[in-house]
Amino acid sequence: MIDIDAESRYLEAVARRDAIRDTWIAEGSPLLATGSTGQLVEHPFVKMLREHDVLVMRLEVAVRKRHAGPEPSAVIKSSIGRSPAAKLRAVG
Repeated sequence: MIDIDAESRYLEAVARRDAIRDTWIAEGSPLLATGSTGQLVEHPFVKMLREHDVLVMRLEVAVRKRHAGPEPSAVIKSSIGRSPAAKLRAVG
């Protein structure tokens, strides 16, 4: 069973990452920017993309975790029936 909160957080993180990427591409995909004292620094969008890549991967793991067997609602007791062993009688 998928955790609805985990799935919504994952989808929101993917949407944010896509928006960051689109903005970064629209600005010419810069790798460097000028820092506060004039030095070259990593462009903020590159940092944001890297951080969102990690976030998306972690959230994807949470979304993909599922119950190992069938969904509990998929197994109905009345459809299973009696065991063949229950029909046997002891001979004695």
